[in-house]
Amino acid sequence: MPNVDYPLSQLEQYVPELTAEPDFDAFWERAKAAVNKVPLHATVKLVEDHPLKSILIYDVVYHGSDGTPIHGWYVTPQGEHAPGSLPVIVKYHGYSGDRGRPHDLLHWASMGLAAFAVDVRGQGGVSPDFAQYPQGGSPGWMTLGLLDPETYYYKQVYLDCIRAVDFVCSREETDTSRIAVYGGSQGGGLALAVAGLDSRPKLSMPVYPYLCHFRRAVEQHSTGPYVEIKNWFRRFDPAHRQEEQAYRTLSYFDGMNMAARVKARTLMAITLQDTTCPPSTCFAAYHHLAGEKELKLYPDYGHEALPFHEEAMMRFVEQYL
Repeated sequence: MPNVDYPLSQLEQYVPELTAEPDFDAFWERAKAAVNKVPLHATVKLVEDHPLKSILIYDVVYHGSDGTPIHGWYVTPQGEHAPGSLPVIVKYHGYSGDRGRPHDLLHWASMGLAAFAVDVRGQGGVSPDFAQYPQGGSPGWMTLGLLDPETYYYKQVYLDCIRAVDFVCSREETDTSRIAVYGGSQGGGLALAVAGLDSRPKLSMPVYPYLCHFRRAVEQHSTGPYVEIKNWFRRFDPAHRQEEQAYRTLSYFDGMNMAARVKARTLMAITLQDTTCPPSTCFAAYHHLAGEKELKLYPDYGHEALPFHEEAMMRFVEQYL
């Protein structure tokens, strides 16, 4: 197949300069401190009429920092569990998706884990978005609040995703020293962000992570939602007078900058035919990972399902969690 990005030999050496602003860490410490003052207000309802009998299924709602109700599925193996006995894994979904269905987590419960899958606010699930944005955006979510990191859409999303870890840590049966986070595409970017901003995850498993190396991604992609950023410039700033301001905002949410702060052991999957999350953007994040790391490379695959990689993740969890 023709290359959709740099040759592999160049990708293996591709380590672009980080774009984190000097106040990157202070920005996120302030944000986390503020959200920690907001009660989680989690409600947990047992689903009693599901045909799966080998697991317990709970419909969960917790509050984002602005009161937005975030919905999730939480599952555990059937039966009683001693306090602190279950390792736990948190799943984040792809762009415009949702928390999925409880059976999507069945393999983790069958391995003896608790598992939690959550909506991203305002996207394809039942979770709304109560945040307000001070200027217009192109269709989608990539450009909401683009000119200020304090009001950018993904600030609340990243904090929502950290609060998913808060929820699993609040459960008596979970072992808070054995937490994994994972997801594909947007979910991979969210797993990187949570592992970069929170020390609790022991393992991180991003699959072709989105939200990485933004400037390169906007230049290189040919499919997927990075086009929303181009469309924002077409609509609101055709001369690109605010380009540096926009990319400054995005730098606070860049998975490449997050990766440099990840201490969790990480398994990343990258596909070389990916035109949505270009391989160079994923390699940029991988090469900046601060902790122990492993790479699964799939040269002939693009932005698509990788069922064989699901088994690789299960083996990774079995070995290290």
